[in-house]
Amino acid sequence: MMRASPREMPPLPHASPSPGPLDLLISLLSDESPTVQGAVRRRLQRLGKEALPGLLRGSRSQDPVLRARCRELVLERGRERAARRLVRYALHARHDLDTALLLLDDFVDPGRDPRPTLRAIHAMGQEVARRLRRRGQTPAQVLSEYLYKERGFTGMESVEPAPGHASLARAVETRTAMPLVLCALWRRVAATAGLRCELLPVPGHVVLLVRQPDGDQLVDPFGDGELIEREHVLGYLSAHNLPFQEEWLKPAPTTSMFLRHTLNTAACFRAIGRRGEVRRLARVVRLLAGHPEVPIQPLG
Repeated sequence: MMRASPREMPPLPHASPSPGPLDLLISLLSDESPTVQGAVRRRLQRLGKEALPGLLRGSRSQDPVLRARCRELVLERGRERAARRLVRYALHARHDLDTALLLLDDFVDPGRDPRPTLRAIHAMGQEVARRLRRRGQTPAQVLSEYLYKERGFTGMESVEPAPGHASLARAVETRTAMPLVLCALWRRVAATAGLRCELLPVPGHVVLLVRQPDGDQLVDPFGDGELIEREHVLGYLSAHNLPFQEEWLKPAPTTSMFLRHTLNTAACFRAIGRRGEVRRLARVVRLLAGHPEVPIQPLG
């Protein structure tokens, strides 16, 4: 009796790989017992980066509970890494606001590619530069006309703070954000166009100072890109029962704005009950608060 050659043998039925110890551990995240969940989370925390492949597999699970909890843990790991980068940057002697904003963006949305945001800002800056060559309008008027009237960048309507409101990338997408983020965005667009702008640290309502040969101009990106005067700021302070301080109408030190935006971001996470994120950002706040450029903790 002839034996079949290996090519002629019928194929063996395919066997699905058995889940490994890590996948079995992660599957327990769907357990409704807080005790079980807590024990699993602590075990995964001790495993560190070794747990990440299993969590990523779990984040694609057909079980909605397991999928959501795995995605939450992946997000937490990403924010912990982003927090460490923020701490390292806070230790620098000097800071760049654009760099700080991108690092905080990575904390809000871990792993998000910043290049589309930077390309969009650069393109807007090039358009502003092209319009400046036409003459007939001041730089502040060109910025307001283009960024507010045409592109629609302005203050957010919602009064409930959310982490997305503190994100430069999301501001580019949604065209709304907190005052500091909007001012930083307008400033970055202006810088690409060759303009010099600075942020004035008005409490709770940062405004933009556009340097111009024929006289500097204040612009309120959060207030529909309105061109304003000093009296407008004084009226805002009076309406909010804030005593006037001359420092609020002087360009803010970069580190002070870095600290202020870190506090804003932490406040957004606190508003949605994310205490872990608030604790991570607290490390950055402590470092920045002791910086020589920040003699007094900023407001708002």
